[in-house]
Amino acid sequence: MTCEEVRLAMGAHALGALEPDEALEVDNHLATCETCGAELLELEGVAAFLGKVSERDVELVASPPRQVLDRLLNARVKRYRRGRLMLAVAASVAVVALGGTVWTATRQDTAQQTAAAPAAAPQSSAAEKSLTTEPFVASDAAPETRMGKAAPTPSATPTTARRTGDGRAFKGENSAEDYYATVYALPGGASTELLVTVRNVPVGTDCSLAVYDDGGRREVVGSWTVSRETYRKETVFQMETPVLMRHIDRFEVVDRAGRVLVNVDGPARK
Repeated sequence: MTCEEVRLAMGAHALGALEPDEALEVDNHLATCETCGAELLELEGVAAFLGKVSERDVELVASPPRQVLDRLLNARVKRYRRGRLMLAVAASVAVVALGGTVWTATRQDTAQQTAAAPAAAPQSSAAEKSLTTEPFVASDAAPETRMGKAAPTPSATPTTARRTGDGRAFKGENSAEDYYATVYALPGGASTELLVTVRNVPVGTDCSLAVYDDGGRREVVGSWTVSRETYRKETVFQMETPVLMRHIDRFEVVDRAGRVLVNVDGPARK
């Protein structure tokens, strides 16, 4: 017999289940093969253990009791539930970690924007201040604003633009409508600066100032809209005309349709 054939029959030989002639052939091979003999020695313990198994034990293995099957099934269900619970916990931890990352990134972006806002605010304030004050400061030099250009700039303190002795105030009224206007004229080198206020003109009215020289020529030098704020504060509107102060005959405050709201006599009539 070959070693492979002996190995196949070795279990039955250890249990004494072989025919006598087959058992003799196995014994003859084991007497000459140390490898197969060592394997037979390992099976001796198994044979002794199997000798303790009864027929009842074999029946239980073939058809286990219902209680044993239920216990095994419950144990399997518990392991399955525990596995699903661990997966749910792991998923929750991942969601919380992701949310924390997003929240941190959002807070950092907000902090950067908040830090950048104060830096931009002084620049905006400086630009607004420059736009508000430059027309008054630059009026002593060659004026850059001319008739019919951009809308006038309001100011609350016109008398601070020049010395009080330089200019004259000219007032006019429309008694029928109860409208009033004051034009404060400030002579310049080659132009005249004008500071205009109106009173009782309705909010929302688009106003313009027309200047007439002593030759009858008419020029519109600026326009503005009466808002609630300017109506309440009687805001001063600054503008400029190339007509020299001594040659100004009169002023007219007119609306968008050209209707005269207030007539004001100029220096040439005084």
